[in-house]
Amino acid sequence: MTFTANFILDGEKPLPAKAWDHHDGVLHCSSFSKCLVPGFRIGWVAAGKHARKIQRLQLMSTLSTSSPMQLALVDYLSTRRYDAHLRRLRRQLAERKQRAWQALLRYLPAEVKIHHNDSGYFLWLELPEPLDAGELSLAALAHHISIAPGKMFSTGENWSRFFRFNTAWQWGEREEQAVKQLGKLIQNGCNSV
Repeated sequence: MTFTANFILDGEKPLPAKAWDHHDGVLHCSSFSKCLVPGFRIGWVAAGKHARKIQRLQLMSTLSTSSPMQLALVDYLSTRRYDAHLRRLRRQLAERKQRAWQALLRYLPAEVKIHHNDSGYFLWLELPEPLDAGELSLAALAHHISIAPGKMFSTGENWSRFFRFNTAWQWGEREEQAVKQLGKLIQNGCNSV
């Protein structure tokens, strides 16, 4: 999916894999769900020779997408406000990510590694051994804090100490307290505090 390319927060947006596809074997798809209207659930596919097959599969799985919503989206895109919206959204996400990163540095033990990147609105954190991100996730849920353990994104055990932290939220006191609580849980070896 290319929605992450919409969220390159610093630097130039990379070309999609389709740019190097000389045999029409790559499908280029994206969605407006993450960057515009989550409830619409509308996306697109540049399918080339696979277009009819993709269309059949889409019809079999969803029957149809709301025509009024599609027409509203086409109308909006024709105003050319979408690029301005993306620039504003990127700026907001970069600010939120920076605030979250600062809070994580402030409240988490120094042994926790924060892997910072220039795209998206997630940070990856690496717990010190022997801590397990799955256990931390369960302990955090007891405090209404949701993190995504690395095991959710891999079939191997290599990611058991990693978790993904969403920074897209409007940052405020609630988020600050959640990071502080997360730090306490990590400090106490994931035992509920």
